[in-house]
Amino acid sequence: MQFSPIQLIAPHYCSSCGRIGELLCEHCKYNIVSEPFEACILCHKLTLPMQNICTGCKPSFTKAWCVGSRSEGLKELLNRYKFERTRAAYKPLAELLHSTLPLLPTNVIIVPIPTIAPHIRQRGYDQTVLLARQFAKLRGLGYTPLLRRKTNSIQRGATRKQRVRQASQAFMAANCSGYYLVIDDITTTGSTLNAAAKALLDAGAKEVWVAVAAAQPLDD
Repeated sequence: MQFSPIQLIAPHYCSSCGRIGELLCEHCKYNIVSEPFEACILCHKLTLPMQNICTGCKPSFTKAWCVGSRSEGLKELLNRYKFERTRAAYKPLAELLHSTLPLLPTNVIIVPIPTIAPHIRQRGYDQTVLLARQFAKLRGLGYTPLLRRKTNSIQRGATRKQRVRQASQAFMAANCSGYYLVIDDITTTGSTLNAAAKALLDAGAKEVWVAVAAAQPLDD
């Protein structure tokens, strides 16, 4: 992966307020986590804080958490991470997850949603692996990349029906048992998270939870 001289020497600036020094300053980080995300990550209907699955949706996972909507500073941070090769953004994103999620049982294993190979080659890193591994480190939890991609389908620009179909064919999981928390950076319809959770359950998991940095409706 090639960097321009400017990228190598320029200091980071806050993705929200523009202050030089950090990709997300402590003040802006607090502003994000102090406003809990109050919507279902599948249908985006309103829910209670910290309960990001509505009563009408019945996914394969049983609990879900989301830092916030993909907007303003959080959107800028994620865009820099995914599209501008700002690798270091995994740290503030993991810290946002760490500040958002409740205390978890010590036997929960962290599992990343694997990124498709073309995007890894384009960026030079797997953004969800970095994010999940750092979150596991912050929480002192186990980390195991149990999921594997069977396809390289791209969901950006796809309809809800296409996303569900693509996701249902996307994953396989190694044999497992116990409790798992699946980590992803962004969710739109929840179909990827649901398919990943189902793959883990089919492979022997007792229960699967999910957590994401941001959610956005399909029409955004």
